[in-house]
Amino acid sequence: MFTCPSCEQTINSASEVCPYCGANLAPEPVATRRKAQRKGLLWTLVGAALVIGAVWAMVWLVLPKPDVPDHAEAEAGAISALRQVVKIVAAYDKEQGTYPNTIQEVSGQASAVYSGAHTEGYSLVYLPGPAGSDGNIHAFVMLARPEYYGYRNFYVDQTGVIRSTKQNREATIRDRPIS
Repeated sequence: MFTCPSCEQTINSASEVCPYCGANLAPEPVATRRKAQRKGLLWTLVGAALVIGAVWAMVWLVLPKPDVPDHAEAEAGAISALRQVVKIVAAYDKEQGTYPNTIQEVSGQASAVYSGAHTEGYSLVYLPGPAGSDGNIHAFVMLARPEYYGYRNFYVDQTGVIRSTKQNREATIRDRPIS
C-alpha cells in the first residue's frame, strides 16, 4: 500500500491518480526532471557569482590600496641610487685602496640613498668580491631588487655599467646594459 502525498490517504501503489483527491501520482518524465535540475543549477551558479562579486567589491572598497610607485619613476630612482652608491664606493676605494667589506662601512653616505631606493620600491644589496692576495677587495656587485612584480632588476659592478632584466630573477653581468 501507498500513501497519497497530497491527501495522505492509503491508496494502491499502482494508481496514477489518487481516487480521493485526484492528485497526479505518475512519475515525472526524466527530461522534465533534468530540465528542472539544470534550471536549479543555473540559479545556484548565478547566486554564487553574485555573492563572490559582492564580497570582492566589499574587499576592494574596504582594504587600503598599496601606494605603488609608477614603473618609470621607480626604475629611474633605482638607477639613480645605484649610480650614487657606485660613486660612494669608488670614493672609498680611492681613499682606502680597497672596496668596503660591507655597505655599513659607508653607511653614513649611503643610508639616504638606500632609503630613497626603498621609497621607490627597490632594495639595494651590496656584495663585495673576494679579497685578493694583498687582502684588499678589488671588485663588488650592487643589485637593485624590486618589491613589485613587473619592475626590472638591476645589476652594477665596479665598472659602473648598469645591466637589467625584466625576468623574475636577479640581474647578472650577462644581462643587457641599459642605455
